[in-house]
Amino acid sequence: MKKIALTVALAALCSTAFAAGSVSTPITVNATVLSSCTFDTSATGAASFTYDALAGTTVPVSGGATLYCNSGTAITTTTAATGALILKSASKTGTLNATYTLSKVDAAGAGTGTYAGADKHTYTLAATAASGQWGAPTAADYTTTLDVNVTF
Repeated sequence: MKKIALTVALAALCSTAFAAGSVSTPITVNATVLSSCTFDTSATGAASFTYDALAGTTVPVSGGATLYCNSGTAITTTTAATGALILKSASKTGTLNATYTLSKVDAAGAGTGTYAGADKHTYTLAATAASGQWGAPTAADYTTTLDVNVTF
């Protein structure tokens, strides 16, 4: 009986003397989220039209681009809302004058897919060309670009 009592006492002593301890402490993790925006180049569309010197373009044609920004990012579009465009022919020495109107629709949190939850800014470019530009040679390759510039 003494052996059993001694064995139990030693087992109890050993289990407390050699038991592993554990402690913990929290580590704070902080982050600063920077403003970030990107144009979705797959959602950019050209404003294309056929020009007639007799009638010009009577209905504006539209092209567009979509900008996504992380939620709450304040943006400023620095491209003028209206202006002139000069389209140049790649094959002839002529130009075609046009005007544009640039508009934007904001939709907070409307991003989907890759841009899920992002603020979505949809830009629409409406272009027209006045009649009477008889000096523009016949060609199917007149082009120009309008850079939509945004600061954030």
